[in-house]
Amino acid sequence: MNSHTAGANVTVGDKTIGDGHPIYIMADVGLTNGGDLERAMRLIDIVADMGVDAVKFQMIGPETLLGDKSVEYTYPTLKDGPRTENMFEMFKGLSYSEEQWAAIASYARQRKLEFICTAHYMGAVPILERIGVNLHKICTWSVTHKRLVQEIGKTGKPLMLDTGASTASELSDIFTWHGAAGGRGVVILHDFHTAERQEMNFRAIPYMKSAYNAPVGYTPQGRDSDMDFMAIGLGANVLEKRITIDRAVPQNGHIKALEPDEFKDWLQRTRNLETSLGLSTVLPTKTDLEQTRRYFKSLYTKVAVRAGELLSDDKLEARRPGTGISARYVDDICGRRAARDIRAETMLDWDDFQ
Repeated sequence: MNSHTAGANVTVGDKTIGDGHPIYIMADVGLTNGGDLERAMRLIDIVADMGVDAVKFQMIGPETLLGDKSVEYTYPTLKDGPRTENMFEMFKGLSYSEEQWAAIASYARQRKLEFICTAHYMGAVPILERIGVNLHKICTWSVTHKRLVQEIGKTGKPLMLDTGASTASELSDIFTWHGAAGGRGVVILHDFHTAERQEMNFRAIPYMKSAYNAPVGYTPQGRDSDMDFMAIGLGANVLEKRITIDRAVPQNGHIKALEPDEFKDWLQRTRNLETSLGLSTVLPTKTDLEQTRRYFKSLYTKVAVRAGELLSDDKLEARRPGTGISARYVDDICGRRAARDIRAETMLDWDDFQ
């Protein structure tokens, strides 16, 4: 791994992403804002009130991105079934002017959110720099775009990327391009586009954290929360989740998003699960410690023992409660002589031995 990613934490604005810090929560509105400035601001308000860390948009630039502007794309909708659109026109509908982008970013910051925006083409980087982003993001379909990665590197800012179609060696190439150009810090998001569970490869999360010494998160493609929660258990530092004002909006991406009440519930469950991760050690709870006196076992005489008689396993038993000599000390008791006559079924005390 290159030195530019040394240190597993990455600072973005006033927050740190990495082990030892809260899971960084990004609300994805890249499709669900619909290119509607009013809706974009409303979504920012909704997620800001919930307490997420960042809101994520995407700057697509369809004029540059698409070589073939006749391509069509079919996607599901909640009430109208499959819908087919010209991809160029669909992406144009998600576009804003630079002034509008600046207003969106400014409002997000006003609401104490980090503004994150996926750059799909080279021209997005200078616009995002003028807006003043603290981190640049690319999606998995840009991981081979060497010049885009290098352009981001020139800013000296961290790079966040989705793995998706990348191999381990290709990830290393991206980090090299970014670091050699001047970039500092990488955040990796485990990403895939499959419904086949055997292909989802969630063990990549702890592997990448170790192999690349970088924060690793998970970006899901749908509404299922089970895999989000599994990612938490595997040590994810970032979680991204799509939100919409209304899943019934007949546009791309809404059917796979959570509505505000659902997102709020998901966020609360995420924070609760995160709290339960605890420490990387073996540590009993306060309740467990309190109950040891009741449920641990103490040493008892199994039979009557006379003064001066040697104690041995056949004369001892382990019984509840755990308020006497712990059964763990049985080897310290065996071979010692009784200091007095002891009746059968008596909890032993250290004063009972010579």
